[in-house]
Parts: sequence; structure tokens; C-alpha cells
Amino acid sequence: MPLMLGPNSIGIAAYSMPWRCGFAGAGTPRACASPLRAGDLLDLAIDHGLATVELPLEMLADARPDALQRVRARAAAHGVGIVVDTPVIDEARLAQALPLAAALGARVVRVMLSTVLEGARHTVAGGWPAHLEAMIAILRRLRPLAERYELIIAPENHQDATGDELAYLCDAVGGDSIGITLDAVNPLAVAEDPLATARLLGRRIVNVHLKDYQLYPSAEGYRLVRCALGDGVLDLTGLFAILAEHAPHARCSIELAALHARHIRIYDEAWWQGFGPRDVRSLLPVLALVRRHGRPADADWRTPWEAGADAGRLDDYETSQVLQSIARLKQLADERLARAVTEE
Repeated sequence: MPLMLGPNSIGIAAYSMPWRCGFAGAGTPRACASPLRAGDLLDLAIDHGLATVELPLEMLADARPDALQRVRARAAAHGVGIVVDTPVIDEARLAQALPLAAALGARVVRVMLSTVLEGARHTVAGGWPAHLEAMIAILRRLRPLAERYELIIAPENHQDATGDELAYLCDAVGGDSIGITLDAVNPLAVAEDPLATARLLGRRIVNVHLKDYQLYPSAEGYRLVRCALGDGVLDLTGLFAILAEHAPHARCSIELAALHARHIRIYDEAWWQGFGPRDVRSLLPVLALVRRHGRPADADWRTPWEAGADAGRLDDYETSQVLQSIARLKQLADERLARAVTEE
């Protein structure tokens, strides 16, 4: 039986292990010498009873039709679904990716709206609103293709878009082939409360990245630093309650954060130039999280990658956090089952 939390299935995303999968340091001496491939990620899901693997097409050793069919058949034989990751929306590239995703048996294709990180929307040439409209226009043009292949294109809040903007995007594109990939804690990168964003997006959520961050206050705002699920600020119980009520169909994947800390400069006036007016009261839940969960001022916020760790340390760091996260979710599932039995 695949791991479930209420109605929501639990899987694993390749980006939980950016070094082991060959993304971190690609093309440099620090890159992993033997990166994981799609089959390795599928093995991990099967071994731990997970329901989904989420991965970029580049992890496939062979993208020919018969090879895609073999991956699809093996995943299906073990009850494992596939979500395909693609980069920042490019119309031609995404049009090529959609039929490949369908051939793998995927139903959701996650996309990114920009390369913006840390909420630094003021750096977007031409302004963020114009960029968002350009992405919406592309998604509208690709809607018929997604419908033909019965796929849902799911933009992610990749430290750039706000909850309101993602809801607007779904309404503007329209139809059943658009949804949202909710990164559970990335709302903090645009100074929004994670659970409030989940409630706002509600039924639009079709894919969830389960991630957690530790908070390190700074003179300019706060840093978000990768950690295992349960070791940071994310209220997992609260999140799954919202998903059960508003997005019971959404698939969830453990997708731990990047190996670089993210610095959210909310006290820098330039940072806010990328946003429209906002009621200052909306910041209170975020500031409360910083106050409640902020690490000591003299704590070292660097990840092992940033501290120059060797391959063995990086392997252990990523692997141990993934296994700890799986164990935490299994614990939550067991606790939920025990409560249900008691209530009967």
C-alpha cells in the first residue's frame, strides 16, 4: 500500500537530492561522479512504499518511445505514478515535453514561471507583471496540446509568484489542464504565510512539494535553509488538513530545498519594488514565524555544500534528510490511523 496521508499520496522528487542527482555543481569538479538516474529514483520509491516519483526528463537514460514505455510499465507495476519536471516555461520546449510526459504515463507536468529566487522580482527585465502575463499567454496557447494529451500543466510558486497571482493565472488560462504545484514553504520567499497560501489556492492545487526550512534572521530579513521535514517551520499537520479539505486529489512529493540558503530581504526597500501595495498586517504571520522559529544570531546557516564539504558528507547530508523526512511522514500517517481507530 503506497504511503498516504489522508487522501493525499506521498512520493519523492529528484530535487530533494540535488547533488546525488547531478544538478548541483553540474559541469564542475564538485559534481557527483555517479549521479542517480530515473531508475534509481524509482527504486527508492518502491523500496520505501512511496506513491510517486517526480523527475526531469533529463534523468532518463533514453527518451525513445520503447524506453519510455519500459519506465512507465515498471512504475505502473509497482503502483508508482510519475510527475514530470520541466524548467522555466519556453513554448517550444514545453510543447516537446508534453507528449513525452504523456508517454511516461504522467498526468501532471510541473513548470517554473521564472528563474527568480528569494522573491527578488524587482530584477525581472520589463517588470514582474508583464513577465507573468507573457507566461499566461504561452500557457493559453499550449492549453489545447495539454488537453489533447490529458495533462495538467502546473506552475510552481518557485520563490517568485504570490498566491493571488497563481490563482489569477489559473483563472486566466482556464480549463481543466491548468493547476498549481504548491511548494509548501516557498510562500515565505515572497513574505506570505505558507498555510494561508495553501488555503487560498485550495482546489487549484494538483501537486505539492513537501519542503521545510529553518529560519535564520538577518539584518536584511531572514535566510531560509534546507532541513528535513519536521525540523523547520512547516506545520505538516495543518497543511495536510487543508489539503484533505480543499485538494484531496493532489499528489505530494518530498522535495527538500536547494543546497544554497535563500536570503529574503524584506527590510530592503528595493526588494519591495517587485511587489504591489500590500496590507502590512499580512506580514504578521510571517514575522511571527521568524520570531518563534528564528535560529540564534551567531548560528552558522551554511549548508555542507556552502561550507565546501566533500562528496561523502554531501551524500550523507542529502540521504539522511530524505530518509528522515520519509520516516516523519510515515509517523504522521500512523498517528492519523491510530486516532481514527480510537475514534471508532
